[in-house]
This record gives sequence, C-alpha cells and structure tokens, in this order.
Amino acid sequence: MKNISSLEELNLPLLKNNITMKKQFIFLMVLLLTGAGAIAQIDRSQMPTSGPTPEINLGKPYTFELKNGLKVLVVTDKKLPTFSMSLDLNNPPVFEGDKAGVQSLTGAIMGKGSTETAKEKFNEQVDFLGARISVGTGGGFAASLSKYKNDVFGLFAEAAFKPNFTQEELDFEKSQLLEGLKSGENSAAAIAGKVRSALVYGKDHPAGEFATEETVNNVTLDDVKNFYAAYFKPSNGYLIITGDIEKKEAKKLVKKYFGKWKKGMAPEATLPTLSDVDQTQINLVDVPNAVQTELAIYSLSDLKMSDPDYYAALVTNYVFGGSFGSYLNMNLREKNGYTYGARSNIGTGRNYKGTFTASAKIRNEVTDSAIVETFKELNRIRTEFVEDEMLATAKAKFLGNFIMSSEDKSVVADRSIRIQKNELDNDFYKNFIANINKVTKEDIKRVANRFLSPDNIRIVVVGKAGDILEPLEKMTLNGQPVPIKFYDKNANETERPSTIEIPAGLTAQTVLDNYIKAIGGKDAVMKINDISQFSAFTSPMGEVIMDTKSQKGDNWVMVMKMGGRELNKQVYKDGKGTISGMGQTQELSGDMLEVVKTEAMFFPELYHADMATLDGAERLGDHNVFVIKWNDLKKSFYDTETGLLVGTETTSMTPQGEAKVVTQFSDFKEYAGVKFPTSMVIPMMGRELTFELKDLKVNPGLKDSDF
Repeated sequence: MKNISSLEELNLPLLKNNITMKKQFIFLMVLLLTGAGAIAQIDRSQMPTSGPTPEINLGKPYTFELKNGLKVLVVTDKKLPTFSMSLDLNNPPVFEGDKAGVQSLTGAIMGKGSTETAKEKFNEQVDFLGARISVGTGGGFAASLSKYKNDVFGLFAEAAFKPNFTQEELDFEKSQLLEGLKSGENSAAAIAGKVRSALVYGKDHPAGEFATEETVNNVTLDDVKNFYAAYFKPSNGYLIITGDIEKKEAKKLVKKYFGKWKKGMAPEATLPTLSDVDQTQINLVDVPNAVQTELAIYSLSDLKMSDPDYYAALVTNYVFGGSFGSYLNMNLREKNGYTYGARSNIGTGRNYKGTFTASAKIRNEVTDSAIVETFKELNRIRTEFVEDEMLATAKAKFLGNFIMSSEDKSVVADRSIRIQKNELDNDFYKNFIANINKVTKEDIKRVANRFLSPDNIRIVVVGKAGDILEPLEKMTLNGQPVPIKFYDKNANETERPSTIEIPAGLTAQTVLDNYIKAIGGKDAVMKINDISQFSAFTSPMGEVIMDTKSQKGDNWVMVMKMGGRELNKQVYKDGKGTISGMGQTQELSGDMLEVVKTEAMFFPELYHADMATLDGAERLGDHNVFVIKWNDLKKSFYDTETGLLVGTETTSMTPQGEAKVVTQFSDFKEYAGVKFPTSMVIPMMGRELTFELKDLKVNPGLKDSDF
C-alpha cells in the first residue's frame, strides 16, 4: 500500500479546502479572544524568557533484600494487566582466556528447558501462557499477562536454577558459534567488530578478547557447568519487577522462587592497565575483498556517570557526532558524500575505562580524505564555540528523550539500580534536566579538549589495502605523516601487505590462457557441451540447495531450494533472462539482464575472451590475483601462481544503491579431465555461506526443457 503523506496525494481537494477553512476560522477566533492589540505587543527581537526548569518526580520503588543478598525493586503499575521481571546479576568483567566462548555457550544452553522439563515441552508451556522468558549467564527477563505471574515465576526459576547442560546441546551450540565465526572471517564489518576492541583494550582484557575456532573447541561440558556454578550468583544482583503486581504478592513470589538460592558472588578478574597509544597512528587490517572501508577512531575515556562533566559530555558528543545534524555527519555525509552516515560516542566506564569513538563506512577511494575531515571537525569543536541554535537543539533532544522515557514506570526501577551501580547522588535523575540546561558553549569547548584530544588516537582502518594503503601513506595530519601499523584479522601485528606488480607484457589473453591450461587444457574444455551440478549449504533452518545447469551457447539456469521449496530461479536462454520466486516470474532487462547474461557465459575464458580486459592485480583472501573485467557488472579473479579462478565480483543496483557481491572458489577437483571448484563462499542473507559441491555431471545431455 502506498504511504499517504499529503492531502494532494489523496486527490481530495474538497477535504483539503474544508481543513484550510477550519484552520482560518480557528485563527480568527484566537484573534478575537486574545485581542489584536495583545499580539501586536510581542517583541520578536527578544528571546522569550524561559519558564522554571521542569523537574521529574521519579518516585521510589518498593525495595527489599533476600538473605542471599539479592536486591529486589518493585514498581506497581496497573494501567495494563501485564507484568515483567528482569534479573541483573551485576557480575564483574569475565576474562575467558583460552576458553573464550564458554560464557556465550553457557548462556546459549540456558533457558532451553531444564533438568525437569524437556526443551520442547518447556517452550510449549511458555507459548501457552503467551509469555516471554529468556535466561543467560548475566541474568534474564520474563513478561506475561499478570494473571499468569505465578506460572511465569516458576518457569523462570526452573530455567535459571535447573539448566539442562548436556553434551548434545553443547555440541549444537558449538556448531552454531563456529558457523557464525566462519561466516564472518572474510567480512570487513565482522573483522572490524572484534579487532577494534582487541587493539584498544588488548586481547588479555575482557573487553578485548574474542572467541576463535581453537578457543571454542577447547570448551568442555565441565567448563560450561563450572562457569555456571561460579558466575550465576545472587549476592551482587538486582531483580526488577514492574507492572500489575502488588508489593506483598511480589515479595511472596520472590521468596518462594528465589529464597532458596544460595548466597555467593562471582569471582573478580584481575584487569590489565590500560593506556592510549603514544602518538596518533593508523592500525590497518587488510581485507582484500572489502568493497568499503570500516573506519573508526578510538581513544580511552575516563568519563564516569558520577563525573561533573557527564552532562556536558553528552551534549558535546551530540554536537560532534551524536546526531544526524552533527559536525561529523554533516561533513562526511552531506558535504562530501563519503558515507551514508557517521556517528560518535563518549562512553562511560564503571569497571574499566570507556572509549571515545567515531566511526563510519567509507568508500575505499576517499578513506584518507575521510580521516582528514574527521580530524578537521575534532579541531573545530575544540577551538570554536558551538552556535546557540545547535546548543539549544542538543539540549532539547536530551530533555525530550528524558521526559518521554520517564513515563515508563519500569524506568523508575532501572534508574534506581543505575544510581546504586554507579555510586550516583540520589537526586541524579531528579536534577538531570536542570544539569543539561546548565551546559554552556564554554563547557562544550572545555570538555571537547578533555575527551576529544587528537594527540593519542588510534585510527582503525579495516579494508582493502590495495585501494587505500598508498593514499594513507601519503596522508598528513597537521602537516605530518601518520605512522601505520599492520594487523591481521585476529589483531596480531603483521607485515605491510605486499604490493602486487603486473609482469611486463601480461595481457588479459595471457591470464585467460593460463586459466584454461590450469584446469586441463583447451582440448579437454572444448569437449564439454553441458554441465549439471548441485551444491548445498546446511543451515539451522535446513539444507539450502543450489542446482545449476549450463550449456554451450550460454543457456543457463540456477535454482535455489530449501526444504524442497523453490526460493529463487534464474534463467538465461536465447538472449532472454527471467527471475522467479514466491510464485512470481519477472522478465529481466537492463543491468539485471546483463548480470544474468554474464553469469551464463559458458567457459568465458575460452568462448568470450574478446570481452575481457586486464583490470589490475590485488589480494583476494589469501591469494594474489590478476583481475579480469568482463563488463561494468562483473570481474573475475585468477590466482597469480596457479592460474585458477578463485573469485568473482558481481555488481547490481538495489533500492539502497550499488551493491557488490564477491564469491570465492576453492578446492578444485577433476571431472572428465577438467578441474572445477568444489567449494563456494557466497555472501547471502547478511552472512557468508559456504556451499559444498555434492554432484557434478559433465555432458549429461541437457535438453531445451531443462532451461
């Protein structure tokens, strides 16, 4: 259905005119009631005087503490016949070391049934109540209609205190975690997500370590049970209960289901000392298949919520990069078009330091320019006063959000806990509005110089070194070059990525000839008339099948299936292309037709060599490759040593803009004298899926009806 945003779109001029007449009538009535003289007396050259600063009366939750140390907060709100409960164990940071992943695995198993109730039956009971229940290593959450609160308390306690730790569940969760790690191993965004924290905090810190295939495989069932026994403790925790529930009833239920929980506290980890880099530097991670740069700048922040500068820091960050209209976003997105969006944050620390960070996804070719402009905005907020209008907008944003969120009764309990956790003044939230309003342009300039110093910043760049490295080496900040350190995908320092030179005399035809020779030779390839093959990827939802048939003359069909159901079908035959799915078929034209036409080319290295141009040399995964460009929509990558095809890049247009998909090939095996890849890694559904070849037939005698 089309969204209607105006009366003109509805094509209802009469209704529009009626509304306009009503507005005019109301305006005339205002004039009559207030008097034209009163309106004339307004001096619009003067800023209206502010009224008294509003004050939010948060109230106090009903609180009590169990003998085991669990602190309980209850807020009764009978507007709706619902209730919710949230358990926060308030554990200290956990360093997992060579068992990194044990916390994630333990939490993934928890809440899936219990030692008393099988997973399927447990889920049925939750669904029957229309409830939501989740439990993990740090606590849990439950919500339902208030008439089922006793049942929900019981199910939550059962899942929390009688988890069903079995080898079968552990093996399943391990496979899921490992699959997730594998799917992100060539994703620039996934790599950036783990490498940034590892570089800032170090891999020996809870905030910097990450799970790997090795550490996940180190985790045993005993490790899971021991982790639960050590960290699922009540004595430092909080239980928040809100909704249609009386104080006495809440206390009775808590004592019934949580009273026998034995007291205890999770162990404290010894945290390493943190420090910023000695000088601003670039930390570059080469991801050769990256189609854009993951850019972020980092420095450590000693800001706490109890810091007198906390309120000014909130407003300062909003001005610099915390909003769409911020300095950073207006520069990188609106002025220069380097990115779809740039944001910043000044984090608060409790157990260890937080960070100041600014990040964006940047087009490869302007990575260096984006860094220069980011530092230009850092200098601006530290040396220039923010404009009055921008300051007023920032204050209004925070005050509006604060007042709106204060309408939620569960916020009362949450803020009470935050006051205790962060050792805040009891009137912290009562005075929040007044303290935001006190922030001045002088405060912003001072706080920016405290937290946004450009002198010890780590510039983390994750992207395609072949496109971005040389410009970064030539880039200067304040007239000085910026030192660059290189890291691999696991945050280990490494050597500068090698520069791949194209040998003198190398042509596109040379690359294509080397490929044909590498897979078996021209005579063997020319004997092939058609090919039928299918590959599969096993997902938690079932097996995804890719069934492909191709024929000399460029007839081609590819069908994706899951659970026997056809998800997508693409066909190219006799110069025409179609795509179908969900019961609908569309004939292709323009770029979409060209994409399918290019994909359908039968051994293009032999039969379409006249289309190929040599487009340079670069890195793809672990390979040095020569790049062959077939047209504006497709490139192929050939290993410089073996000559084999190790990847393709396809470009298509989406509603969000240009999208590039890089498919990688490996594990070549011989069929009828010709080598074919048996493993394909394809970006799909936000992940990288590995399809393994299950069957391949050479010259099966395909017919027109197969396409």
